[in-house]
Amino acid sequence: MNKIINTFFDPLKINKFLFFYELKIIFSYIKCLFYSNYINLFEKNKILNSIIFIKNSFKINNNIEYYLEFNLIKLNGELAKKFFFKKLKINNSLLIKLMLFDEIEKISQLLIFIRKTLIFISEIEFNTIIPEFYNNKIKNIITLAHHFLYWNEMFRRDHIRLLYCKKLINVFSFDPMLLYENNFINKFIIKKILKFKFLKENSLDSIYDKDYLIDFASFCSILMSHLKKICDEIILWSFESINFIKLSKKIYNNYYLNKHFNLFELIKNKTSKIYGNLINILIIIKNQTFVYFENLYDDKENLLENIFLVKNCLNNFRKSLLLIKFNKKNMYLFSLKSFSTSFNLINYLLIKGLNLNDSYYITNKCINYCITNNINLYNISINELKKISLYFDKDVFFFISLEYSLKLRNTYGDSSINQILKSIKRSKYFLNNIIINFKL
Repeated sequence: MNKIINTFFDPLKINKFLFFYELKIIFSYIKCLFYSNYINLFEKNKILNSIIFIKNSFKINNNIEYYLEFNLIKLNGELAKKFFFKKLKINNSLLIKLMLFDEIEKISQLLIFIRKTLIFISEIEFNTIIPEFYNNKIKNIITLAHHFLYWNEMFRRDHIRLLYCKKLINVFSFDPMLLYENNFINKFIIKKILKFKFLKENSLDSIYDKDYLIDFASFCSILMSHLKKICDEIILWSFESINFIKLSKKIYNNYYLNKHFNLFELIKNKTSKIYGNLINILIIIKNQTFVYFENLYDDKENLLENIFLVKNCLNNFRKSLLLIKFNKKNMYLFSLKSFSTSFNLINYLLIKGLNLNDSYYITNKCINYCITNNINLYNISINELKKISLYFDKDVFFFISLEYSLKLRNTYGDSSINQILKSIKRSKYFLNNIIINFKL
């Protein structure tokens, strides 16, 4: 029967992952007892050295719950019985917080690398013209750098959210039941040893507070929604009918014969799992009605799965970004097929002295003429334009050119080359001076 239960509910993997963080708490606990004169220097060093020995000789064991106690009693005899190691295991929130500190730092480093890569590509492709799709139609002309900076802005918001989540975790919480049974434990000493900045105001809240799990799960969900958006765009660009980019063979999964099943498709498919884990965590916390509620492994399972998936997706996305080759010629030719610069015709007619309604009417007439004759605004002759309106002159072709269209958008954060170069500088400054040097 135990084997059947273990297949459904297996805490062994979770305990193995959290074992070294458990040792970290025990280290701080023993040092605290020494500073409180509960044990002497010889006893402290003997216990700490034996814990280091156990850590270095750690082996995967089915009895991981009692692995530490058994080995400590084996090495130290009666001395090991002076400590409340079993009570320390109840302190799950502190254990998870210590683990999250390290994992958030790893995720932050991956986000920094991705954002630096996006800014680097933006610096190279600052004048590469690309059409912008809206409802499967080309509605606008931008540069590739402007689009990559848009991705960088999405990751910037995620990065700020992650750092805020780290700030919420930086609150020391300790099980009050352990404090009631041992008067030698000082919260302030353990807080200082474990490098927490704040202390919980209420002892019951230190057990019941699981908000940091929801915050982290919601961060993972929003991050994955952004990654899915980006992957959708990359997959669209790689279609044979569009062919803006060429994906390297390294991006395709070797386990699948279908070449269209690439790494970006795999990242997309993981989004639903992250959403599901967020819902699961919310349901678990909703059902936690009592303060002294037994800690289940379900929230840990969802949390660890989120960490593993997010790190995996970010790491694979980081590697595949630099393996994309851009087809600049095709991007430019695709931009010429559209009527995205038709707004420039309206501005041209307004400069010539027409009112707004007449300018719209003449522009629509030009577009309809091009559609019926299977041409675009760059193939139409000046004589054909003059048949529609006598206000048109030879300088109209300069106004509807792609380069002039970009030059017009010279406001803050817009897609002109001048504004893109300024935006790259601001993005670099924000990343290097604010995010990297962020302090809790």
